[in-house]
Amino acid sequence: MKVWKKWLFLLLTVAIFGAICVSVLISRGFSAKSEPSSFERILARGVRNLAIPRVDRQMVNPLKVTPEILKEAHEDFIARCAVCHGADGRGQTKIGSNLYPRVPDLLSPETQNLSDGEIHYIIANGVQLTGMPGWSAPHQQGEDDSWKFVLLIRDLRPLTSHEQTQQVEASHSAKFVGSNTCRKCHEQIYEHWKKTPMANVVRDPKEHPDAIIPDLARDPLAKFTKDQVAFVYGSIWKQRYFTKIGDDYFPEPAQWDIVNHAWRPYFVKSGSDWWEPFYPADNMKRPTGPLCDGCHSVGYNIHTKQVAEWNVGCERCHGPGSEHVEHPQRGDILNPARMDYVAASDSCIQCHSQGRPRTNPIEATYYDWPVGYNVGLRLQDFWTLEDHSLGQLSFTHFPDGTAHKNRMQGNDFVQSVMYRRGVTCFSCHDAHGTDNYSELRKPADKICLDCHGPLSPNGPRTATIEEHTHHKGGSPGSQCVACHMPKIETTLGEVKVRAHTFAFITPAMTDKYNVPNPCTSCHTDKTNAWATEALRSWPERSPWRLD
Repeated sequence: MKVWKKWLFLLLTVAIFGAICVSVLISRGFSAKSEPSSFERILARGVRNLAIPRVDRQMVNPLKVTPEILKEAHEDFIARCAVCHGADGRGQTKIGSNLYPRVPDLLSPETQNLSDGEIHYIIANGVQLTGMPGWSAPHQQGEDDSWKFVLLIRDLRPLTSHEQTQQVEASHSAKFVGSNTCRKCHEQIYEHWKKTPMANVVRDPKEHPDAIIPDLARDPLAKFTKDQVAFVYGSIWKQRYFTKIGDDYFPEPAQWDIVNHAWRPYFVKSGSDWWEPFYPADNMKRPTGPLCDGCHSVGYNIHTKQVAEWNVGCERCHGPGSEHVEHPQRGDILNPARMDYVAASDSCIQCHSQGRPRTNPIEATYYDWPVGYNVGLRLQDFWTLEDHSLGQLSFTHFPDGTAHKNRMQGNDFVQSVMYRRGVTCFSCHDAHGTDNYSELRKPADKICLDCHGPLSPNGPRTATIEEHTHHKGGSPGSQCVACHMPKIETTLGEVKVRAHTFAFITPAMTDKYNVPNPCTSCHTDKTNAWATEALRSWPERSPWRLD
């Protein structure tokens, strides 16, 4: 065959193949909703990577990993990137799942196998014909921001199979070493944590003379002295006092209302907590070991009644640390931040929930905490959340299913859209400690706006916050938590804590189910009818959601 015929045959073949491709594309259409084929994904990644100059590929990150840099990068990531990439970096978001090509999973080998220079270039310059913007000047807040993101993406990488094996082996052989041992390498984190309520749940007044807040001599309900107090519990809303008898601790029948500066009785009455019928009607016969101490300590042993450490120490969330102390590696310590959203939040829900062990009693004793559970295991194998029937008011729940009392953040949270979207407890809170109320990563009026700014696809769908709240900016009514996390859950007397379902409770629900709504909880001089009519005048509110 002559050369020109060969070229003609090749051109005809290409033309026919091209016509077939065009025909398929036209019949299929060009929709971002179409799932990219493997060929398209490989082609898109290949073109993206080839577009990165060689000099940029070979660049080395000038920054070194520190807790401060990772924390700053994480906050920036939530504010700038999470709307597409998700808080966990996996890209399973409403936007990320509908872009074409799809938002990459930052934890996947395709991303983690890129060089630091390649990741930096993509972050700084963006990717043409995709939704990835370039974060270099003028958008960037500082020259190192893109490099900080690189460190964060590297920190997000999942455990290797070898590290997973290490983790399993360590879980069987590691022993508790105490938070003070962790301090040697994590001093800054330790110093922050040491000031948190988690680190000061229970205190010995002999070691902490200032632990007892009120004057015990003025207690009109029960007479006991400082010498009788082995442990003081609480320092925010209420304070209780434990007396030691033998190797058990027992609560005195009086507690201090910190908010109202008043003494109040402490006794769990009949018809309240589920465990009450199984214990005598006497505080001195209700030991804190089976009822409290499993959450107020690390490694409580139900047989010896001894703890590895009092308070919520490092190993409560990270597991026994002896192997990690000997050979500091990612694979020999647990980190909820690298777990899936269920296991991650369960590290908090284990104590911040009302429920009961799946096996009860245990050796003839009834426990009010998940005996046998450690972070890394499946909480649902050890613990069941308190049941509730819709329409019924119970000791733990309002008729609509919202928590009725404190220590039910987990019961609330697992009902929320936030939880279903993969948000975790520590997306908002930092158990290591911050300068904000409730150890929030940012002040409450700012942290919500990381994901829910004006015109955000996550809502609100208004141009300004004021248009959404119908309250003046900076006023109590303009804060997200005022409407979506009202203080309606009782911790003591009239002292309330915030709900964690994030659902807006309408005035109509108050009329139907007697669950407090945020409108009349704030506007105490108004009626539910007034509040309902006020909401009907808000043009962006669906009338069907007000009934």
